[in-house]
Amino acid sequence: MPENINIELKDVQLTLLLPLWGRAVETQKKHPKLIDNSAAEIISRLDYDFTTIASNIHPVTQHEWIARSIHIDKTIREFLVKYSKATIVNVGCGLDTTFNRVDNGSLFWYDLDLPDVI
Repeated sequence: MPENINIELKDVQLTLLLPLWGRAVETQKKHPKLIDNSAAEIISRLDYDFTTIASNIHPVTQHEWIARSIHIDKTIREFLVKYSKATIVNVGCGLDTTFNRVDNGSLFWYDLDLPDVI
């Protein structure tokens, strides 16, 4: 089993972690609206105390992250029906795991962000 990853986050990096955490939390629900196993795995491996995040995030905010992911996934999947070998450039990707949810085995995917995010 892989080791846990120790992280130290500043304010900007913490904002990148929030939607990832939100998708992981949704995935663990009994009837999730979105399943993001990659987010759940990443969150489970981080050596980070998520209790502060869990107690300070309004449920509507978490729902918004999930709704946005569902919408983006649907849009990409529809695009891939027409252009199965598309190239997608995800600018400002943060800690995005969309590729893992929409990969059709033929697309080319590039995640781009600032060096301290990568």
